[in-house]
Amino acid sequence: MPLLTYREAAKRVHRSRRTIRHWRMQGMPMMWALRDGQRVRVVELRVLLSWWRQKLKNDPIVQQRIRAEKRREEAAHDTPGAT
Repeated sequence: MPLLTYREAAKRVHRSRRTIRHWRMQGMPMMWALRDGQRVRVVELRVLLSWWRQKLKNDPIVQQRIRAEKRREEAAHDTPGAT
């Protein structure tokens, strides 16, 4: 599994580096790695995506968007003449 730095992880999930740091402080497992002679914190891609999915799942705005999309789909099925 690829290891991502704060910057790479933030870019991958479209969040800020500060958010990734906050997730680490909340318990997201990270480790140290050597990159170009520097020690940097890294996170496995699968761990990052798991945390990201969980955060989306618990986000009320995302839940509202999902419910609205379901209502639109149901309305499209219920209207006469819709395919």
